[in-house]
Amino acid sequence: MINSAMKAYQQVADSSMTGRQADAACFAILIEKLQAAAMSHNAEQRMDALTEHQRLWSLIIKANALDAGVTDLEDRTLFVHLGNQAQGYAIRALLDSSLSLDPLIDIANNILDGLVEDENSVSNESEGTHNSADVVL
Repeated sequence: MINSAMKAYQQVADSSMTGRQADAACFAILIEKLQAAAMSHNAEQRMDALTEHQRLWSLIIKANALDAGVTDLEDRTLFVHLGNQAQGYAIRALLDSSLSLDPLIDIANNILDGLVEDENSVSNESEGTHNSADVVL
């Protein structure tokens, strides 16, 4: 017989996201905010979206700057460099309201696509199915 605490834990565990899913959700929210800001002439909305952008990339840079043994150096370096470039552009976009947010939206979409693709390939591998990316030429 399962006690109420165990049932509560099991419900949370069953509904909780993986790290990749949480990352993807963060990027999806960021994309929505950036797209809304890009279509609006509201300076405060633009500043809020760019501030959220900076916070997310700051966390990514901080997480990848330290070697936790989870991600190899090449990938960590790539994320830090990409984050640095994205943050630099966002600072320029904060200072110049005529600067398009499309490059930031494109980067976020590319990251989101990679997270979703990686999540799908992991679930396909666990189900024993393979896609064309699995074929080694």
